[in-house]
Amino acid sequence: MVTTGQQTGLFTGPLYTVHKILTAIRLAAELEQELGVVVLPVFWAASEDHDWPEVDHADVLTHSGIVRRIRLPSDEAIPLPMSERRVGEGVESALGELSDALSGKEFVGECLRLVEGTYSPDATVAASFRDTISQLFAPFDLLVTDAADPALKRASAHVLEGAVLRTREHESLLRARTEELLAEGYHGQVAVLPDGANVFYHGPAGRERLYAQGDGWVARESRRTFSAPEIRDEIAAGPERFSPNVFLRPVVESAVFPTLAYVGGPGEMAYFAQLGPLFGEFGIRMPVVYPRFSVTLVSPAAKRALDRLRIRPDDLAAPEHELVRRLARENLPEGVQAALQVLREGIAGGYAALIETAAGVDATLRGALGSLRNRSLLEAAEAERKIVSAVARAGEGIARDVRRARAELRPDGVPQERVLNVFSFLADGGPALLREIAERMEVRFDGRVPAATPVEPAVAGQA
Repeated sequence: MVTTGQQTGLFTGPLYTVHKILTAIRLAAELEQELGVVVLPVFWAASEDHDWPEVDHADVLTHSGIVRRIRLPSDEAIPLPMSERRVGEGVESALGELSDALSGKEFVGECLRLVEGTYSPDATVAASFRDTISQLFAPFDLLVTDAADPALKRASAHVLEGAVLRTREHESLLRARTEELLAEGYHGQVAVLPDGANVFYHGPAGRERLYAQGDGWVARESRRTFSAPEIRDEIAAGPERFSPNVFLRPVVESAVFPTLAYVGGPGEMAYFAQLGPLFGEFGIRMPVVYPRFSVTLVSPAAKRALDRLRIRPDDLAAPEHELVRRLARENLPEGVQAALQVLREGIAGGYAALIETAAGVDATLRGALGSLRNRSLLEAAEAERKIVSAVARAGEGIARDVRRARAELRPDGVPQERVLNVFSFLADGGPALLREIAERMEVRFDGRVPAATPVEPAVAGQA
């Protein structure tokens, strides 16, 4: 199996979730041909995570090029895992906001029918997320599993038990590996907590971490304590009341599935470097960690804006005001640019001649006249700045195109895939878009990273 996974974000969360799944699908297909055995792509819905602020929203690009954040409200005060947290009545408002945000796009009806069928007040957040993924990727050979599935919990109970019973031993191994990474100039992606087990307990206070305390363990918020015999009995009787943390989850995954490779983002690849020793503790070989593809989707509107500005998507990494000023400077009328060049050269050349001749009168004049020259050049630069500001104000089209392109390709100054939701683009490109993205992904086994290729979905969904 080639696996990947993600937290249960609203309406699938950011685009990188989709990119991870498509990478796993393509990698599994290529490995199947390479190895001559069946290789299955599996998506692991991280339904036991409990960090609500990380998954309670979706950022959607509207038809007019504005990023709108849609939130799912919740009155639940304790940190419940998403497999237990209900979507709630607020989903009706969230669906209405999604409909409004996608209004005007060709395939909005198909998108809304999908999520309206998977998100309902009585469903859990995890089930809604998992069903949405299953529906979106129905045309692909993707298997979807849930971290809270009872059969999976039973199959991984021995790993949870071993992780708790050997808390301090595993902490020592992880701390030693982290120190090795730090010594080599890397960083520790995940903090190694003193006495912290790599297992959470699901109790009356929600999902809380277990800590070694004396000869036993404690869930500090609820003050629930366990002895060694009690922890064995509790996990055996109710493994669903325990879950792995970020370090242990990949080990659990490899314990229940024959995992050949895991598809992860940059952060995940970093913590795999930390958790390596845990695999050996359970007699498991660590899977190959394969980087997910990074994809940029470029709509026709954004492409037109880029063409008018004569820039590439990478240029949008600069702060908006800096990019607008740079483009305004590049768009100064030729006469103004020529006059400014003459002014600068005149100041530099005139003062050079003056300094040379004046030095014959008094050598100390060199410093004073040099300072006056520099002041004059600064005043010329200030004159250019004022002209550029005027051009920027007059050329509203430049600022408008920069805002439009940044909203889609570099929202909040970060890559598109870390912010925008997939329905922003499926509503324009239609269901064929996912297949088109997958076909652009180039799988290699030679250690080289394929160059990223922007995908430009037209309104009809053509790449």
